[in-house]
Amino acid sequence: MSGRLTPLALSLLGVAAWALALAVLTARAELLVAVVPIAAVILAASLRRAPEYAVDHRVSARRLYEGESTTVTITLTARAGVPVVEVLDVLPTGCEVVAGSHRALVSLPRGQSVDVCYELRARRGVHDLGVVALRARDRWAVRGWERRHVDHKTIHVYPRALAPRNVPRPLRTQTSIGNYVAPALGEGIEPGGIRPFVAGDRLRQINWRASLRLDTLHVTQRHLERNADVVLMLDTLTEVGPADETTLDLGVRAAASLAAAYLARKDRVGLIVYGGTIDWVKPAAGAVQYERLADVMLRAGVVFTYVSKDLALIPPRVLPAQALVIGVTALLDQRFSRAVTDLAGRGFDVVVLVVSAVDVTRRLLAASELNELACRLWGLERREAVKELERHAIRVLQWRPDEPLELALATSPRPRPPRVAVG
Repeated sequence: MSGRLTPLALSLLGVAAWALALAVLTARAELLVAVVPIAAVILAASLRRAPEYAVDHRVSARRLYEGESTTVTITLTARAGVPVVEVLDVLPTGCEVVAGSHRALVSLPRGQSVDVCYELRARRGVHDLGVVALRARDRWAVRGWERRHVDHKTIHVYPRALAPRNVPRPLRTQTSIGNYVAPALGEGIEPGGIRPFVAGDRLRQINWRASLRLDTLHVTQRHLERNADVVLMLDTLTEVGPADETTLDLGVRAAASLAAAYLARKDRVGLIVYGGTIDWVKPAAGAVQYERLADVMLRAGVVFTYVSKDLALIPPRVLPAQALVIGVTALLDQRFSRAVTDLAGRGFDVVVLVVSAVDVTRRLLAASELNELACRLWGLERREAVKELERHAIRVLQWRPDEPLELALATSPRPRPPRVAVG
């Protein structure tokens, strides 16, 4: 803890110096007498030891979803009485106080504790708390001590998932059990046809109604139920919009919602963050997989670069051959369009969810005919970009942020059924 004289003490020293000089020049003893108390107070303050007190920094919750708040508590415990202590909890960028204050001026009685509490809300990402600036003063405010207490507390703010019911259906399925009806026949629930009974068929497969009508045993064939591999591809090349409501923030929420929906269907879900840097999560299933995906998505941000990232750098296990690739983008950078077009050309089933950048930008602009005309022209350009993707057999879904995500996903066209060999 560093100590120093306060500006008040320096001012008193100046007054004392002038009074002493006037006392010598005018030979008036009363001026000298007036200087003695001031000098005594300053001398006593300069010899005083630094106050001793303990600081405890606590956070009620370190894992939050967007929109939730956490309570921060700073506890000061004095071993000796401290007349005045200024407290400032340094907040990182992206955090705001919603109740209380992260600044306080308190007095610490000897042997007692004082709590400073406030509620904090942060935007998506990882935020470091725990840096508290403290400034103590003596009773006469002529000596001050400064201290910087560091006790790092990291909070993670995850994107809020909406868990839509309707999601794009994959064109191809895998071999594990899931919720999609496969063209192949086997053990399942969905009826697929009737055929004559052969040795080895189970009795529970017999269709008694058809057997009585045809006067010979027949069994019901059923379609297999399989899962799918889904790879979410998040565009982080650029973004537009206000804080907490940028096209990237909306895209991350949409990707988190799709991940939760597909994992609930027992699908394997992976993630590719495509931007200035490329990050990925290998496809897997289960609740733990959502935690892995969310940890990567909460850190997703724009990293500016002119370099186009090659998807050939991604390991094959991250992009399985029969995976459904869902690109989440605002269509603000042609490099992402070229990347998904390349995937479609390599035979992947590609769906692109487009976040409407025009609607996000319109919120920031003043209402005028010129701005409205500019937004309409921009919308025409984006319509041509969407048509270009559709010409490459890419299913395109358009999401306006003022509408529910469920509405955009409900308009998903059904994929072309795969051809099944006969005979």
